[in-house]
Order: sequence, then C-alpha cells, then structure tokens
Amino acid sequence: MTMDTTSNRSKRIQVEKVRDMKFDSLISILEKQLTLYMSLYQLAIRKVDMIKTNDISSLNQIMKEEQKHITAISVLENERIKDLQKRFPKREKVPTISSCIEVAESVQKPILEDLFRQLTNILQKIKEQNDLNQELIKQSLQFVNYSLNLFQPRTNAMNYGPKAEDKSTNAAGVRSLFNSQV
Repeated sequence: MTMDTTSNRSKRIQVEKVRDMKFDSLISILEKQLTLYMSLYQLAIRKVDMIKTNDISSLNQIMKEEQKHITAISVLENERIKDLQKRFPKREKVPTISSCIEVAESVQKPILEDLFRQLTNILQKIKEQNDLNQELIKQSLQFVNYSLNLFQPRTNAMNYGPKAEDKSTNAAGVRSLFNSQV
C-alpha cells in the first residue's frame, strides 16, 4: 500500500509540475513577434498614402521592409515551435498559446493572456489594413484601365464580322475566297 501511495504522490507531483510550467522563452519570443507585428501594421498604414499618391518607388521600399519583417517573424515562429516541441515532446501538434496559458505558472498566466490578446488584436488590425490596401490597389487598377480605354480609339474590324462575310459571298450565295468574275 505504501508503494501505491508513493506512485500516486509522484503522479500528482508530475501533474502539478505540468500545471505550473515556466514559459520565459515563449514569452520572450511572443514579445518579439508582437513588436514586429506592430511595426508591420505601421508599414501597412503607411502604404495607404503611397497607394493614394501613386508613389511606386516608396511603395516598393515599404514592401521590401515588410518582407524583412515577415522573414524575421517566420524565424521567431520556428523558434516558438521548437521551444514548444521541447516542452511537450509527446504531443503530435504544437500546443497553442491558449493551451500554454492553461498550464502556465500563476505569475506567467496573465502575461501570456495579455500577449495572446495583443497578438490577436494586432493580427486582426493587420488583416483589416491589408484588405483596405488591396481594395485601394484594385480601384487604382480599375481607374488606370478606364483611363487607358478612354485614350485608345476603338477601331472597327476591317475584315471580320457580319458585314465582311456579306461582301465575300458571290451572286450564287456561295462564299468564295477570291472575288473574281468568270
């Protein structure tokens, strides 16, 4: 019976350890990602003015900066995945931030919750801003196409169409390749 009690006690200690995990490295990674996402959002806001003023060179520069941010975010995301795989080696899928909050220490729980909330908010803002930018670009392209169509004269087809077919038939109503009389 003492063996059984000892076994139950060790299981309880293991469960408590899982419940009170430290996530210092995860918090550090999430803070860096949040900083990068906030900067990415500012770039997305700046793009609106570039699109409105049709400043292509500045828009290209902003897009290069965005690409650097995205690359850095990807590197941090890979670090986050590796960190969580080390912490939860038996899980097939990488745990979400929500599942980490559930097992975090009481001190780190509010920090992770706040980071989760901030990341969710900034990602939603980025999505909305990118949707707006996409719509502005679409409208700009429509305007350019409309302007081009105004300046390009429409020519009627000289050799094709119903009128051209009527001219190519002879008196017998048979269509001929050459208009010749015999």
